[in-house]
Amino acid sequence: MTLSFFECAAGTIELKDVFTSKNADQSQSSWQRAVGKETVLAALARLEQDIANSEKLYPAQRLTVVAAELETIQQEIKEFEEITVPMTNAESYSKTMHQLFVNLDLYKRPMLAAENEDFVANVNRKEMRRLELSWLRSREKELQRDKRQLHAQLLRIRSLYSQLQQLLGAIWSDGQRPDVSLEEEFERVHSLRDGLANVSMRLKAAVEYAHSALRLLDDALPAWKLASIGKSGWERTAACGDACKLLVRARCQERGARRVLAASAAPRAARALRLALDYAFTDTVHDHKYQRATEIFLQFKESLVQLVNSIHQVLLNNVENLAFTEKELEESRRKLRSARANDIVKRGLHDLEYDMDTLERLKGSTKVVDK
Repeated sequence: MTLSFFECAAGTIELKDVFTSKNADQSQSSWQRAVGKETVLAALARLEQDIANSEKLYPAQRLTVVAAELETIQQEIKEFEEITVPMTNAESYSKTMHQLFVNLDLYKRPMLAAENEDFVANVNRKEMRRLELSWLRSREKELQRDKRQLHAQLLRIRSLYSQLQQLLGAIWSDGQRPDVSLEEEFERVHSLRDGLANVSMRLKAAVEYAHSALRLLDDALPAWKLASIGKSGWERTAACGDACKLLVRARCQERGARRVLAASAAPRAARALRLALDYAFTDTVHDHKYQRATEIFLQFKESLVQLVNSIHQVLLNNVENLAFTEKELEESRRKLRSARANDIVKRGLHDLEYDMDTLERLKGSTKVVDK
């Protein structure tokens, strides 16, 4: 019986699939055999290198900074929620202030705006607290996501450390490891590196906050200028609302920088900004008050620039020390690895396969020899 072209093609495809699957199985089995033949000497070098590579991004130090900031933010959110109703719509901020001006007829009567500025400031303060609460909740979600990712990285590093200690414990019994002084030196440099990395992560987080605040200020100042020259009351109020929203976020970013630096006391420029924002809507009605508020915003920007410069100076010194310590740590790790490898070769264990059964037998024989 003659097969059609399609039947032959189908048979060819099936035959090809069989050969492909066989080749894949063979390659997988050969890969498994290659992995099974890894020696304890190669496993020791691999585990130490994996640990070194995993610690280069400093997940433990970053997690410390993120966890501390997250705890502080959650406490602030709890305090805010007790007295603040969440904002459902960001546009409601400008609309609320516009409706207040319309009801009090403040657009047409500037003197009346001056008489009611404390009342307007009180309403504005509550609205800005809603903006701040919204920012805190958004930041909380970001930090929780970062915390989960960093925690997963730490779990992997801990697993690598556990495998390394298991390997070392199987080869050498307690107190029998070669060159204990090298281990002590390595631990000393490692602790110094971790301390410098912790400071570096704090400084980097703080400078990122400060840079973000500066960018928000650069966006807020044009909107603030439009608030004084708008043709209609709604244009002026909407522009003022846009500027205030950006300035509130900038103030939150500045507080974030102080939060990671554990500096609770706010500088004078930040306190002046807080008060100026309370009266921002009525200040746009009076030229001299508007100019004064503009000066306060610029002073806050100058203080942020000074903060960034100060952090950069400390950060540069810290980065230099950290880089030097990293080189010292790498050299110490190399010496310790060499000492361990030489002892393994002397004991004739360099060809020993790295697997759980072999390690257990080796550990048992080591204990017998020690006795």
